[in-house]
Order: sequence, then C-alpha cells, then structure tokens
Amino acid sequence: MSDDKWGAGSPDKWSDHGSVMIGPRRYPLIYGEHPHSRSDNRHYVKMREGDREPVGFNGHRILIDARLTSSNYLKSSGLSGDEVREGGSGQILADGEVVFEFFFRDIHYALRKADQLITELSEHSSGWLVKDQREALIGRAIYYREIPAVITHLVTDQGCVMIMTANGEPFPPPVWRDDEDHYEGENEIKVEVTDPNIWWFRKTG
Repeated sequence: MSDDKWGAGSPDKWSDHGSVMIGPRRYPLIYGEHPHSRSDNRHYVKMREGDREPVGFNGHRILIDARLTSSNYLKSSGLSGDEVREGGSGQILADGEVVFEFFFRDIHYALRKADQLITELSEHSSGWLVKDQREALIGRAIYYREIPAVITHLVTDQGCVMIMTANGEPFPPPVWRDDEDHYEGENEIKVEVTDPNIWWFRKTG
C-alpha cells in the first residue's frame, strides 16, 4: 500500500454499514480503515469475487425512483350522469420496490408531491426506505393518537402500516367526531406511515 494509505485497510477494522444495490444484486457496504479518494470517503463495497479487494463506493445508498402515470377513467353516476375524468397513479420506489403510492389528477401536483414524499420518507423515523428497517417495524410499540399501540404488519406498496391497540380494545373515536355520529370502534386500523398521529418512540417494559 502507498504512503497515502488508500484502500479499505485491515479487515478487522471494517464496520458494517448495511448494503447497496449494484445492478440486480445487493452487496455489503463497509466502512474501511483508509479513505479511497481525496474526499476522505471511507465507504467500500465487498464485491464477493474471490479475494478481490473491496471497491471504493461513492454511489446511491438507496436507489430512489418516482413513477408517475397519467390516465383518464369513466366515472358512472345514476344521479349526475357518466363522465370521463382525469386521474393518475404516483409511486415511490426504494431499491426497486414500491414503498408508497398516491392518486393525482394534475401532473404538476404529482411532481411536487413526489418530491415532498421522497424528502419526508428519507428523513422519516421509521426508516421506511430501507428494507431491513422497514421489515423490523412489525411488532414495534408506538402511540397512535396518544393511545398505546403496536404495528402488526405492513402494506408496503401503499406506504401503510396496520396498527392495533396494545390492550386489544377498540381505538376511541377521534376528538373531531360529533357525539351524534355513529362510530364502530376498531382495534386494528390501516394508516399511512407518514400519518402525523403516529408517535414512534413508545417505551415498553
């Protein structure tokens, strides 16, 4: 090794920094002993090709994409008559998997919405864009509208989680409901992972 000490260095000083997608495959990402460039970047990818040295990494930690598809659809109504309306489907993808979807009518709105969602999900307390962190949410203790609850499973492509009250009782009605409204309480509901009513840091035990 040169005096500049480029390269990942000694394997016993590497630390695991997750994994990254390169082409169709996922590879381990490590933090090495020495930088591989003048920018002081110490991230490397273990390519698993024989005894090949780890390769310097300066790529996307998560491959984030947005897919927007405009469409027209027929709205049938016996009261106001049939009408063709504008619509569209927006999807946010992380490492090739759809992790959030939304409806839109105007493409300019969809572009702004996709940008907002990517920013929000990239910084979200759930770690929703990272597959391992997303799957680890099952069983996580949270609060929903200040009620102790637990995530039971994921509806990943819709960007939703199913949550159940910690005590198995139905969720109380929201404060904005009128007393006269009929409310059939449920003990398990589906909400978007970005729902501001979720508090992610409930301690148990």
